[in-house]
Formats: sequence, C-alpha cells, structure tokens
Amino acid sequence: MFSSSQRFLTTKQVCESLGVGRTWLYNAEKQGRYPQGVRLTPRCVRYRADLHEQFVRGEWQSEAA
Repeated sequence: MFSSSQRFLTTKQVCESLGVGRTWLYNAEKQGRYPQGVRLTPRCVRYRADLHEQFVRGEWQSEAA
C-alpha cells in the first residue's frame, strides 16, 4: 500500500504550510481541489507529503480531472 519511507503530514502541518484553516482544507479535499488524506484510524487523518509538495508546486492534478 505505502512504502515504509512514505512521509505523512498532520492536518495542522498542512494548514500551516498553506496558510489556511482546517475548514478550507476539508472543503478543498471534499471538492477534489486538494489531495485526499489517508485515514489511519476513525479519528486520525494524515496527508502524503509527496502529494502536498506537488500541490504547493502547482503540479498536482485531481484524479477526477
């Protein structure tokens, strides 16, 4: 599923990096404007660092597009 060297970011880390709030992140994820998080447990979501970096560089494209 994921390689053992895969890095993950918390919601807080993603929001701080982008300068946005959690609501923006959740809405963007739901609308396909930000990469989908990985649910580790019912209350724990992490975001792949490689996809976040692609998003910041403007290289990430929604799979639905």
